[in-house]
Formats: sequence, C-alpha cells, structure tokens
Amino acid sequence: MKRIFISCAVFTAILFSHYSASELSSLSDSELHLLHGQISVADVRQSYKQYKKRKQPAAAATLAEPRVSPLDLIGLNTNDLELTQGIELDLAIQVSFDFEYIDPDGSGISGSEGSIHLSGVHIGSSDTPLTADQIQSEQPFAESDLALVNNILIDVDPQAGMFITIEELGDQHGNGIDVVVNDIYLGDKAHSAGGFIIEDVSNFIQDSNLAINNQLFGSNLSTLDDGKQTEAGNWVPFYSKVLPIAGENQVDISSSLPGQDIGLPSISANTVIDASFVLNIDKVAWVDDGNEFGLAGVMIYQGVDTDNDGIDDTVGPARLTEMKLETVDHTAFDGSDVKALYIENLDFKADIAIQSIYVGQPENSLGALHIKGLDTAGTSLWIYPH
Repeated sequence: MKRIFISCAVFTAILFSHYSASELSSLSDSELHLLHGQISVADVRQSYKQYKKRKQPAAAATLAEPRVSPLDLIGLNTNDLELTQGIELDLAIQVSFDFEYIDPDGSGISGSEGSIHLSGVHIGSSDTPLTADQIQSEQPFAESDLALVNNILIDVDPQAGMFITIEELGDQHGNGIDVVVNDIYLGDKAHSAGGFIIEDVSNFIQDSNLAINNQLFGSNLSTLDDGKQTEAGNWVPFYSKVLPIAGENQVDISSSLPGQDIGLPSISANTVIDASFVLNIDKVAWVDDGNEFGLAGVMIYQGVDTDNDGIDDTVGPARLTEMKLETVDHTAFDGSDVKALYIENLDFKADIAIQSIYVGQPENSLGALHIKGLDTAGTSLWIYPH
C-alpha cells in the first residue's frame, strides 16, 4: 500500500461566538523547518523530541503472550476492506480557542435565549503536572509544550470506507495530551461555574500505573509487547473503521486528496462506525477557586482472559461495535414530526479503572472505583430540535 507522509507543527488560536474566526501565531525559523510535504518519519520524531523534557522511565513489567483471538487483544482488522492508498501524519500541536453554543429559544414555549460558553480552551502538553496558575492562565503552556500525536494512518477503500489508526498519543514517559478550560459559563457570563482540566491523555500504558491498578483491585493484568522496545510500558493503538452505507439520504462527496490520485469513499448520512482503543488519563477534574473535584488515574480498556481460567490477565481494547448513524423521520415528545439524528446500536464494551475519586487534590481520596463489564449493546439515541 502506498502512503504519503506528512508532518505538521501547528499553533492555532480560534474564537467561536456568534461568528467564527481564526488566528495563526508566527512560527520561528526552526519550527517552519519542520513543515514538509514528504519527509522521513524517523527524522520528524527526532525533531519533536527536542521540545520536551522527559520523565524517567520505570522498570518494565512481564508481558502477556497472546493465546486468544487477535481481535480480542488488538481490536479491529482490515479484512473486509480493500485498502489501496493512504496518508500518514505526525502532529505536534498546541491550540487555544473560545467556544459558545447558543440555544435561541431556550426551553419551553416561551423560553428565552440561553448559552453555554467555554472561555479559554487550551490543548497542549506539559511535562509536569498542571499547577493552579496554569489552570487559570490565558497561556497555560509554553511554546515548547506541544501535544504529540504520532503515526496517524488514514487508509481508504474508495468503494467501501476507510480505516484510521492512531499509534501514539503523547510519549512513552507519561506525557500525554492536556486540556485546560479556564471558565465555564452557563447562560450568565457574569458568573463562572468554574474551570475544567483533562491531564495526560495517552494510549501508552505505563507499567507503574498498571501495577497500582493491580494492587488496588486485586488483578494481575499485563500488556502485550508493542514491538517498539519500550522500557516502561506498551502502546495500544487506536483503530476506527468508517463504512458509509448507501441510502435515501446519501450525500456523495467523493473526491481525491489534494494533489494526489487517491480516491476517498463517499460520505453518507448513513454510516457505520467501529472503534477499539485503550486510554490512560492522569486526571479529569472540575476546578473552582483553585479547589478540585475529580478522578485520578483513569484507564479505559477491556480485560482479556488469555488462558481461559476465568480471570482477566491482559489489557485489551475497549470496543465500539457497528454503531450506525442515520438521519430519520421521528415523532417528538409533543407529537410533532421532526428530522432526527438516530444513533442505532450504541454498543460499547469496556472496563474502567479509577485509582482515586478526590476532593481538593488526588491524595485526598474518597476511594477507588472499578467498573467491570460495561456493556451498552442495544442502546439507541435520537437527537432532534425542539
């Protein structure tokens, strides 16, 4: 399969209100040097590494040997697609923007206009835990604090669909993607409801974090060798398969990639999506006046029993299976006929481990939580205007 390699270093500031606009910050000569149409991926990674100071890796853990179906362990495959050509992307990105959603008629017959406003949304990656000053700052990240997303592969079957792979979110030392929201306004912009942070989102499963989970929840999980000779854990790639379905509401936007003879599949109003992934998140928290309420040490995965002894021993991917998106005619709660976005078969299966539910700081823990065997098969959702 032929691939085109693209590397981007991006700094973006976006403002969303009643209108949208964007602003690009100036890049230095060294940063501009990273922008190429086709270059060696290995060289790109080496250039990115100069931006970040890395944490010291922990000792490696014993790895599981696969004895079950590869689909249970790695997620999706491409057997039902005839992939021809595609592109590969590496990203080093830092983004800031404001976001506002406006409901012009509010709720009820005589409802007034309402809004949800996120002021100061920042995406980057700090190599140290986020501080209170950073969370409240309009510029929480230094210019070198770039979120890394490496080996994004987009492969296409022009007749059937596309297969998307993301191999690496963040780095192998615990530095993932950070998200800071300075203020959340619910209707009244005069009073903030607080801020929000998501710290170190990554698909690199560190041995040290897995050891904590094993101790907390009495498990004995390990990760499969990713083949990359990582010393402190292993990567678990994100996979997604997107299959448009022909139907009455199909909107054909088939095209080729700019400047390349790579046909993309048509995108229709009826689409089936599959996905598999493992995510580790250091912290998810609501922040108000420097105080936090949140979750620390969150891992979303699906345990796999490789030796059939009834006990999960390997970290496998959470799975979203054949979720179908359709635009349909629907009868609203008041009896009126409306168009709705119908999400059919929201079939999501996962285990979720949370090392700490805390108030103040993660060390002020209310306890840990382990959700086993989450299964939403058969769930459907209709979304429509009122």
